[in-house]
Amino acid sequence: MTKSLNVGIVGGSIAGCSAAILMRRAGHDVTVFERSTGRLRGRGGGIATPMSTFRSLVEEDVIDADFPHTIANKMPFVGHVSPDDQFGRTAWCLPVDLACFHWGTLWDNLRKRVPDGEYMNGRHVTDVKMHDSDNVILQLEDGSSHRFDLVLLADGYRSLGRRLLDPQAELSYRGYVLWRGLLPEKSMRDSHPVETKLPRLSYADLDGHLVIYFVPGFDGSTNEGERLYNWAAFIPVSDDELPEFMIDRDGLRRTGSLPPGSIRLDDENRLKQLMAANLPRYYAEIVAKTENTYVQLIYTAEVHAYARDRICLLGDAGSVVQPFTISGIFKGFNNARDLIIALDEHASVDDGLADWSETQTRRSKQILALGEQMEQAFIWKPLDFATASADTTAAWWESSVTFGESFTYEDER
Repeated sequence: MTKSLNVGIVGGSIAGCSAAILMRRAGHDVTVFERSTGRLRGRGGGIATPMSTFRSLVEEDVIDADFPHTIANKMPFVGHVSPDDQFGRTAWCLPVDLACFHWGTLWDNLRKRVPDGEYMNGRHVTDVKMHDSDNVILQLEDGSSHRFDLVLLADGYRSLGRRLLDPQAELSYRGYVLWRGLLPEKSMRDSHPVETKLPRLSYADLDGHLVIYFVPGFDGSTNEGERLYNWAAFIPVSDDELPEFMIDRDGLRRTGSLPPGSIRLDDENRLKQLMAANLPRYYAEIVAKTENTYVQLIYTAEVHAYARDRICLLGDAGSVVQPFTISGIFKGFNNARDLIIALDEHASVDDGLADWSETQTRRSKQILALGEQMEQAFIWKPLDFATASADTTAAWWESSVTFGESFTYEDER
């Protein structure tokens, strides 16, 4: 197909900006509708991706050649041995090759590649519907409507698009939260346990685990002493406990997340005490010193198709997967790249969308299956790294990270 399409994109975050860049470069006209009025910042937290993926993004000019990042080349599996244990016991160490950076820096790089005239801030889409077989209408909160040949819904895990295309694909809370924080490296005297590493730590008497790694400082510096510890603790919170847990410092009940500075101090201190009892002292100290921690609830959702008529789902607007796969941020980019290929390979738009939807749906099922497998291993049936042998830990890892057709951990971690 060589016809240039008029494409509307709902959502201007990572998936939306990625799609805008790739669709525009493929010769299509693009308009992005983002409901927020200013710069998107996420929570300031870190993310990681394989260096092979990182290099591809640089080569494709999706991110800058000097994009600030740190490197992790080892993943130690560390356990808490005793109350006086400073650094813990490493059961086994997995070689990795990861680039680590900030969500916000990634968004900044993507956003500046989308012309301002094509990125509409403060434009809230309230409805999407087919006008006829070749046209889609976007209805906005301000009463205006816009017609497109193709609409890509990249509006995140609470997607309007998912609710319209697949009403039965409801979000499912997984019974645990991701408690996160950032601490300046200079707050600690010794950084060697995390230097070029991404440790995973089992708790002594609690389900779940903690992961930690360096990301650049807030000014982008990767110099020693100027970086940030980025840590994330997976902690079970039952359905019964959740409503009370999600009340913030102002007495408001939050949904989905507790932003930095909003967790009630009693709850934050309780979680820090929990880490002090379950982690080696070095890692517990990092958590204890961190201010303005925040919480994300962990959900999944499975869609049965990524396209209907001329309407498509991208990124977390499609299937939502557990964070263990580290696929969420780049899922939207891959969705958009695959869509362009499918449109180019088929004579008609509809045939291209049907083929693309089938492929994305199959892959999302594979990633969800992987996430459920890792969830059992990392949250509900964790291995105690304080006592496990290297062979036992290696076998546990291999059995927890198995993949289906056309999917490898090297591609997604």
